[in-house]
Amino acid sequence: MEDYPRQKGALVTVVAVEESHVVVADADSVRYHARAIPSRASLEAEPLKPGDVLIVNHVNPVDGLTVVERLTTMGQRDGSQYELFDYQLASKSEPA
Repeated sequence: MEDYPRQKGALVTVVAVEESHVVVADADSVRYHARAIPSRASLEAEPLKPGDVLIVNHVNPVDGLTVVERLTTMGQRDGSQYELFDYQLASKSEPA
C-alpha cells in the first residue's frame, strides 16, 4: 500500500475515474490507484468524478481501508462517503 493511507483530515483529489478504480492525488501530488465504493452509510452516493475533493474521515491500516467524504466546492462535507482500498502507487509517467 506504499505510504497509504494518510492521516485523518488529509485531503485527496480524484484525478481520474477508471472502470474499476479511481486515481487520487494527495497534497504532495503523489498519485494512487484505489478501488472506491460508496460506504454503507452512503449507498445512494453519486459516483466519484475527476476534480472531486475528498477528506479522510477514518483510516484502518490493518484492513487497508480509508473512509473519505466528498467536499462541496465551498469546502463543506456533502455527506457522500466512500471506502477506498487496494491502493497502488501510480506511475509518474501516467497521464491524468
